[in-house]
Amino acid sequence: MLASKRGAGMTSEPGLTQGSVQSVRKDLSRRIFAAGATIFAEGEVGTLAYILLRGDATIFIGFGTPQQRTVTTLRSGQMFGVHALMAGANRTATAVTTQGCEVLAVSEAKLKQKLEEADPFLRYWVDYLSQRVIDLSAPA
Repeated sequence: MLASKRGAGMTSEPGLTQGSVQSVRKDLSRRIFAAGATIFAEGEVGTLAYILLRGDATIFIGFGTPQQRTVTTLRSGQMFGVHALMAGANRTATAVTTQGCEVLAVSEAKLKQKLEEADPFLRYWVDYLSQRVIDLSAPA
């Protein structure tokens, strides 16, 4: 398992280091959401993924309904909204910020550009993992 073989400065939690955030920041648009804002809603078409720079974001299923369930609360450096963007699908959850947040927005075009610039093996790896997530997320 990769998590058990990580080197110094890496953790088993997904997220970007300060250095990697700085390196991608120049190519992506920065957005600020006020306290209480919905970043995206379940059922919307996913046209952007996000990297949380500061503040908070919580992912919910069934937001605002009696069946509302918290999926996860994100920390700085974590990405979210990725599945809908990569699968070309509608959002399966809602992202909300309680205290406000700053994010980097990643468009499908920017993601494709970055993948084209990447090493062919890394493109294969990302494509493979993306397809696995899509397959595993499909209803049985």
